Amino acid sequence: MKEWIKRWSWREWVTLCIRVSWWITLVIGLCRFYEQGLPMPLWGAIGLSVVPLFIPIWLQQYHLQWYLIAEIVLSGSFVIFLNLYGISNVWQYAPIVFVIGFLSSNPTYRWTAILSSGVIPFILGWVSKMSWIDIIVDVILHYGIVFALGYAFQLAVLTHRQGQVIKEQNRILEQHVTQVEQMTLVEERNRLSKELHDTIGHTLTSLIMGMESLRQAATGDQTERIDALLRSARSGLEEVRTHLHQMSSSTLPASFTTSLQKLVSKFKDTTRIEVKYRTLGEEYVVPNPIKLTLYRCLQEALTNAARHGQATAIEVHLHFEANQLRLQIQDNGVGNEQLQPGFGLSTMKERLLELSGHLSVHSHRDEGTVVLCTVPRYEIVQSKIRLVIVDDQQLIVDSLSMILDNQQDLQVVGTAGNGKLAVELCEQVHPDVILMDVRMPEMDGIEALQVIKEKWPDLQVIVMSTFSDVEQAVTALQYGAVGYLLKSIQPKELIDTIRLIHAGGMSITQEIAEQVFEEMKQQRVQLKERRNIIWDNPYGLMKREFELLDLLHRGSRYKAIAASMNLSEGTIRNYISILYSKLGVNNRQDAVDKAKEEGLIS
Repeated sequence: MKEWIKRWSWREWVTLCIRVSWWITLVIGLCRFYEQGLPMPLWGAIGLSVVPLFIPIWLQQYHLQWYLIAEIVLSGSFVIFLNLYGISNVWQYAPIVFVIGFLSSNPTYRWTAILSSGVIPFILGWVSKMSWIDIIVDVILHYGIVFALGYAFQLAVLTHRQGQVIKEQNRILEQHVTQVEQMTLVEERNRLSKELHDTIGHTLTSLIMGMESLRQAATGDQTERIDALLRSARSGLEEVRTHLHQMSSSTLPASFTTSLQKLVSKFKDTTRIEVKYRTLGEEYVVPNPIKLTLYRCLQEALTNAARHGQATAIEVHLHFEANQLRLQIQDNGVGNEQLQPGFGLSTMKERLLELSGHLSVHSHRDEGTVVLCTVPRYEIVQSKIRLVIVDDQQLIVDSLSMILDNQQDLQVVGTAGNGKLAVELCEQVHPDVILMDVRMPEMDGIEALQVIKEKWPDLQVIVMSTFSDVEQAVTALQYGAVGYLLKSIQPKELIDTIRLIHAGGMSITQEIAEQVFEEMKQQRVQLKERRNIIWDNPYGLMKREFELLDLLHRGSRYKAIAASMNLSEGTIRNYISILYSKLGVNNRQDAVDKAKEEGLIS
């Protein structure tokens, strides 16, 4: 009872004041007119008057309808009892009728109006020996007006409350829109920085590399002009790098917990909803994509709890677990067993799925809602591919490092200026993939390739050249290289190729792929010594190419194949083109038919 009274709003206190005032007038009337013949002691009558005062209040904590019934029956009966002995008058019941009208809801006002402003007033008029016309015109009509005033006052209160709720929701919505705009701006800046990095940065790098190659053959004034152009291009490239770094800087604090704490604090200040934030586990570094995703999920969950859940208290728990990062938002709102996707849940789910995460929502009516957002820990999402770049031109090394280090799953662990240094570096850093130039001082790329494959047979080497050379490509493949690419390759294609090769594939620049494989067919015996080649197939197909053949046999489209292999559609097309060249066919059906004839697929 005490806890229930603590939760009273001003409406309950007003009705209590009206009822207490009504009871006091009853007691005063009993004391003044007791001698008119009441068939019980005064103290007994006063004690009896306490029953209609407290019993309805006691029932109100359990159900409003019980309160209304008790109010009509007990208060109405006591007033009728007093009127029967002439101690009260027919209007003594009016304050109670006003309270009943004020507390009657849409489902109950019909029967409460009939009983409180019709039946009870009729009995009061009858025991007071009033005429039928006076009872109907005077008593019942006026009691009906009193009930209507109480009900109208309730409607006015509800309208005001709804207006306050709408105003509060609009304020929350404005805050949410502002935060969404800020986060969208961050994401768009990051996206633009990456696009500019892969276009303008790569173009300038290619121009510099091209001018460096022309400079060697230039003489006199031409050399000076090229030097001037090179200085200008390098200066422009440095400015682009500086601007890209500024654009890609996240507006979130370095500490993920700090950024969420600030969001929670701002939400509490603007909505006046009690929010408790707690971090569990030892905090570790969280990459920006996961930061932004969970930040947006928390924004959406808090907004939904306030706008749709009508919550007054929210708990936010961030769990730093060994294998995953878990964000839990729990509120005490109204709950909803059938949440609609329009609540932003679809957007939250899509964002988490992009990071291999998961969204789960548990909600029951009058029991609140629990939202769980889980994302695998960064190291678990994808282990980084360790790269070594070997090239005697520092500009190319810097350019490739900048492109590759920007990827979440790639890490440049070392660079070398010649083959000899590359061999020494491999002993120290143990890379997964090496990007190897061909022409270098002291020890060239082909010679370094032989040494590396002898010492570390499982190490994957991609040979990169300025110009396409069939003989050079064949030699590199014979010595164990798993890729031959031109330095002018687009950054996105280079990144996808590295991932493909690390997963067990192979890639050769498409310009000379057919010529290379034609030459390789004539040297099949030598190619069988390469790692990852299946010994019993006459075409030197890689393990990944057998997988690709199987998908083509099943009728999978390029887009579906790209999704299943986690590669771009363009890379898959290039890879399939290499497969066709190996098999000596021109289309999917011919490739499948030939693979069946040769027993490559069943």
